[in-house]
Amino acid sequence: MKKTTLKEIIYKNYLKTTLSSIFFIELVLLILYFYANNNILEKSKNLVLKDVKQSVNERVMFIKNDINNSFKNIETNLKYLQNEQQNFFKEINNIKNNNNVEFKYTPNGAYYKSIDNGGSSVWVRKTATLINKLKTEVNKTELLDDNLKTSVVNNSLVVAAYYNSRHNYTRYYPFIKNAYNLMPYDSKIEDYTFYFNADLKHNPQKKVVWTDVYLDPAGLGWMISALVPIYKGDILEGVTGFDVTINKIIENFLNFKIPYNGSTFLIDKDLNIIAMDEKIKDDFKIENFNDYKYSKNEKILHTIFRNEKESLLFKNKDLCHILENIIANKDYKYEFKKGDDKYFIFPNKVDKLPWYTITLVKESNVLKGVENIKEEYIHLGIIIIVFIVIFYFLFFIYLYKKANDFVLLVNSPILKIINMTKFLGSKKTEVSLENCGIVEIDKLSENFNNLAKELDIRTKELINAEASRAFHEKLSNTDALTKVYNRRFLEDFSKKYFEIIKREKTTLSILIVDIDNFKIINDNYGHEAGDEVLLKLVEIMQNKIRENDFVVRLGGDEFLVLLPNSNIIGAKIVAEKLIKSICESKNDYKRFTVSIGSAEYNFEDKDINCLIRRADEELYKAKKSGKNQLS
Repeated sequence: MKKTTLKEIIYKNYLKTTLSSIFFIELVLLILYFYANNNILEKSKNLVLKDVKQSVNERVMFIKNDINNSFKNIETNLKYLQNEQQNFFKEINNIKNNNNVEFKYTPNGAYYKSIDNGGSSVWVRKTATLINKLKTEVNKTELLDDNLKTSVVNNSLVVAAYYNSRHNYTRYYPFIKNAYNLMPYDSKIEDYTFYFNADLKHNPQKKVVWTDVYLDPAGLGWMISALVPIYKGDILEGVTGFDVTINKIIENFLNFKIPYNGSTFLIDKDLNIIAMDEKIKDDFKIENFNDYKYSKNEKILHTIFRNEKESLLFKNKDLCHILENIIANKDYKYEFKKGDDKYFIFPNKVDKLPWYTITLVKESNVLKGVENIKEEYIHLGIIIIVFIVIFYFLFFIYLYKKANDFVLLVNSPILKIINMTKFLGSKKTEVSLENCGIVEIDKLSENFNNLAKELDIRTKELINAEASRAFHEKLSNTDALTKVYNRRFLEDFSKKYFEIIKREKTTLSILIVDIDNFKIINDNYGHEAGDEVLLKLVEIMQNKIRENDFVVRLGGDEFLVLLPNSNIIGAKIVAEKLIKSICESKNDYKRFTVSIGSAEYNFEDKDINCLIRRADEELYKAKKSGKNQLS
């Protein structure tokens, strides 16, 4: 019989195909495709993150400069009014006003301007001493209205301009009908921040000053005021001011479009929030921040300042810490996390006020374009993979046909070997295979015959070795005296069981059982008596726990009872039963009690030692409270 080698058959039928080489090439190309695209994406991310710092900082600087310029214009205008009004009061005795304005008295004694003549509303509080000289002064100050009106009309930020006199009257533009109802009729103007902030005590330099955010008595909500004192010699005649509402600040400065859909808010040096745009309110779930709802006929009795340091915005500790460092001019992180969202932070100091503009940009908004490109290249990669799978499926059909030809060639001798292996090891009779003419298979048959002879011997040796291994493993996991599990077993078991608990979201409780005064038992009755007490305790515990619970000896007279699927309430019930059973057992001189500490698994526990530490703390409490009890 002419023999042929298996190598020759493989060369003739399979090495002509290029499946392996094609698969390797396609795999390499696929890897290069994803690798190259990932590199491009990473570089794109770095470029975008670099761009966000530059573009957002430019916008933030624009907002800051706009605020500074606007507030500077307000201060310049106020200085002009200060100069004009101080000259006015210096020459008031020589000034005449021929325009008679109608004034009336209210039922509660206030004196007010009753007709809107296009100028300011005026009211004199009841607390003022209303003599003819004061009436004349009030009438003459009508001449101040033109510049008050011009200041409001020509500045989009200013919602109101006013003059508050030391004689307790107010001139306020725009005109408000029945303005005397805005504040209590017996109020004093010096009690309000828009007056006392500019007096000599608070403003010895007699310059323009700004108030903190306060609630407007005129019903315009939260606002700030720029104030300037009006002096006649050394006497403070009054205070002129401009009101700027928080809503105006938002409208003029915070609604600018920030790159990458960013959003801005203002804080002061005390971390109080001055104003914020709508996106900040929505992202941080802040309601009713900018608007104040006045109750019907509400009158503001005194200055009400806004303190928003406890806003939900600052419940984020990372953000709060960053803002504190910014205000303290310390190094700070440029990013923080809120839930699953990561934010970049861009701060800037306002020059005219102790304020800071804080701009936040979500990382997801910054990387949105990059993520879209990533999705596209992944989709393309999936299409390529699907094409490769289809190609190889068709190519596999072709090779399968070629493989059938190969199987027909070598099938007969191989089947003989397969049939003999079915009975190998199950019969004591000698197994023998005949030659088939293929060199490799004939050599395999020869080796198979030799293997069969060795199999029985090797099988017996393996069985003996496995039995020995199992015996020694049991010894290593069991306490020699009590025959319960030892700490080594607990460590190995708990690692696997903790994975099950976290995956299945079940629970686990443990009890730490410690014999009270065990040393006294050993000292008085000997270690053999101590061993009997340990065995008795184990016997009682095993009788009182469930089949799937088990006892572990931690060392000495301390045992751990592991209670799978038991909460702390169930664990304490078991502990009470143990204490009762031990107390009821009668062992003559070996009578003993135990103290027990308990603990239940929580998701923060990393391993069994976390539960053991808590249970040990409870055991300590039980011991300290008199022993023979549960904690």
